[in-house]
Amino acid sequence: MESERRRSRFAFDEAGGVKNRYEEPQRRQGGNKGRNRRIQRDEEEDEDGPQVSKQERKRLRAEAKKAAQIAKNEPTPISLPEYISVANLAGALRLKVEDFVQKLEELGFEDVQNDHILNAEHAGLIAQEYNFEPIFQSQEDDGDLYPAPPLEPEAYAELPARPPVVTIMGHVDHGKTTILDYMRSTSVAATEFGGITQHIGAFSVPLANGKKITFLDTPGHSAFETMRARGANVTDIVVLVVAADDSVMPQTVEAIKHAQAANVPMIVAINKIDKAQADIDAVKLDLGRHGIEIEDFGGDIQAVCVSGKTGQGIPDLEEAISTLSEMLDHRADPAAAVEGWVLEGATKKSGRVATVLVRSGTLRQGTLLVAGTTWTRVRTLRNEAGAVVKEVGPGMAVEIDGWRDQPIAGDEVLQAEDEQHASSVTELRSEKVDREQMARDMEAINEARRAEAERREAEEAAAKAIKNGEEAVVAEKKEAGPEVVSFIIKGDVSGSVEAVIDSVSALGNAEVSTRILRHGVGAPSEFDISHAADAKGHIINFNTTIPNHVAKLAEEKGVRILDSNIIYRVVENVKDVLSEKLPPKVTQKVTGEVEIAAVFEISLGGKKKLKVAGSKVRNGIVDRGTKARVLRGETVVHDGVIESLKNQKKDVEHMRKDTECGIGFEGWEDFKVGDRIQCYEEKFEKRNL
Repeated sequence: MESERRRSRFAFDEAGGVKNRYEEPQRRQGGNKGRNRRIQRDEEEDEDGPQVSKQERKRLRAEAKKAAQIAKNEPTPISLPEYISVANLAGALRLKVEDFVQKLEELGFEDVQNDHILNAEHAGLIAQEYNFEPIFQSQEDDGDLYPAPPLEPEAYAELPARPPVVTIMGHVDHGKTTILDYMRSTSVAATEFGGITQHIGAFSVPLANGKKITFLDTPGHSAFETMRARGANVTDIVVLVVAADDSVMPQTVEAIKHAQAANVPMIVAINKIDKAQADIDAVKLDLGRHGIEIEDFGGDIQAVCVSGKTGQGIPDLEEAISTLSEMLDHRADPAAAVEGWVLEGATKKSGRVATVLVRSGTLRQGTLLVAGTTWTRVRTLRNEAGAVVKEVGPGMAVEIDGWRDQPIAGDEVLQAEDEQHASSVTELRSEKVDREQMARDMEAINEARRAEAERREAEEAAAKAIKNGEEAVVAEKKEAGPEVVSFIIKGDVSGSVEAVIDSVSALGNAEVSTRILRHGVGAPSEFDISHAADAKGHIINFNTTIPNHVAKLAEEKGVRILDSNIIYRVVENVKDVLSEKLPPKVTQKVTGEVEIAAVFEISLGGKKKLKVAGSKVRNGIVDRGTKARVLRGETVVHDGVIESLKNQKKDVEHMRKDTECGIGFEGWEDFKVGDRIQCYEEKFEKRNL
């Protein structure tokens, strides 16, 4: 039984015989059960939920795709500095420099190099091409120092009063410094060259009522316009000095314009009333013609008659200034951070010093100040008499030493928190100046590269045309601009240096111009000589002593030092230098006229032949070796030199009117019968600027 049962379990083997399982694979059971269940579930859900049409599903898919595209196309923000090189911008945009340069050329940039400097505007437009949103640094976030915002009228009214800052203005030699000398009982005029004030001086004058007035003595010479304009910008009241014997002069009108442009109140001081030629009424009438309405004639401007020599009327002038200051309500916060202006900078034995006019705050020893691209921790404060003072408040001027570099007149002075803050601010400003200079330099370099590339292309095209037997097309020569003469300017104080810069920069014309390489306070140094020699420039030394070793080095390197202590002499010297660069004036004078009647050849021996123009002299004289132009009709076909002049096969030096001769030109034989020859001589005259 047991054996039968076992056999029955494997009965199919006997009945079906042996099968190859690869011939008919067994069908999988229940393969679609899961799929059927899913379909069934979906059908149940469709019956329960809302029906979604095919169009609706298509619309939803399109909206989802659009949202994803918008998210993908959202521009990436990128922070850009004021100036950036091509290589750095490519790195910021995550691009290969080579591909980026190619893209720039497609956008219209010519001859782009990796070190090409782009400004923020161009860099931002390029970044937008690559789906970036440029973000430029705001003024508040750039790490620089800025003055405090102006106070509200209510808060300003609670501040204590400060001394007014008064600027003395007027024409040359009208007695501005003499009036100040009387006020402070010192004599500055004797030390000034030619009696002309050349530096801005700041002086505090105590009054009988205990108040003080700070005076700024601006130079009256016409070359110092910039210094005088600055005086009007930092001042509260302008005292216009007019000489009673001279009346209104050109620089008086100029001073009036400066004061009116700066919107500064004015008091007129009619000086030199002690002179016999004084005519006070004529002065008042002249001032009225220039828009200065005096109180005596129904206006609102005070006119005080004074004599700087005798002191007459000086107390009245001080009282008028004090009264006007009270009306104008000059106030400042002595507890605020120090703010002010550099009036003058100079290098002395104690180091670099600057005269600073305090605008607000109280300046004390140890205060950290930033001015332009330099800073200092105040070591000593000296007043106009050279005495050391502990502190100065608003409206007062003081001399400060200890500057890291030389401050420049006109720089704004601001208080820093600590040395690290002051150093970082000056570094930031220096970098900004360097970037701006680099951008200007790169622009000039790029322009020179483009011009060189164009010249090369023109030469290659001309060479190719000649090789192919075609006539070379000569490109029109573009104007290269004026020839530039470089100067390095050194002077005793920054105000003088600035005035020299203004005077020198204004010189030149369309053919020659000036360029200031560098400028600074102090005597010329060896580095100045080397820099000038490399740039093939000159050095202007104003009112400083040139060290012997520097003068010797300048002679060795062939650098010219223009040394002077008077501004108009500097201008004359620079004009002479520029005049040397001007091409001479060329005057052409026709000496003879010839008409070609025949063309023939003469043998020079062997196979050599010379083509000669058989000509008749119509006017003047024809000389061998003279310059001549050949005209065909009204067109000049050749301009050269007469190489040979023959009469009856004999060489002659010159031929006169109504004679016949044979003429040969140097390197040119394309003349024809009927051409006219004009002989001429050129006269060169030296030109002056």
